[in-house]
Amino acid sequence: MEQAKREVKVKEDDLSGLAWTLKSLIDGNMNKPELWKNLENIKGTLVVKETSANVTSTVFFNEGEIEIKDGAVDNPTAYLAAGFDELSEVASGQVGPIKAVLTRKIKVGGNPLKLLKMAKAIITTE
Repeated sequence: MEQAKREVKVKEDDLSGLAWTLKSLIDGNMNKPELWKNLENIKGTLVVKETSANVTSTVFFNEGEIEIKDGAVDNPTAYLAAGFDELSEVASGQVGPIKAVLTRKIKVGGNPLKLLKMAKAIITTE
């Protein structure tokens, strides 16, 4: 029996380009069995800020249910901030998230272990 397609739920009708891009990346990764194993048990919030346009989105992970909305929540589990080019490099897999942090391409905060798990949701692996 074929499994139903998993999809990120949208908390608000009107999302920014950043939020739609994150949703698209996560939707793709949710339907890859090897990546889904890493996502389905995560609980927490990830705030992503694109610094050049000052746009922020929050991704909510709740043990297999993933939702997204524009704006930042107070006290997220983890956050990352970078310019468009740097976010694109990490999301496309051109630069690994750890290297991006060490070379200061992206700024991060919060729970580092959960951040690494949540970041896998937005990194494209082909």
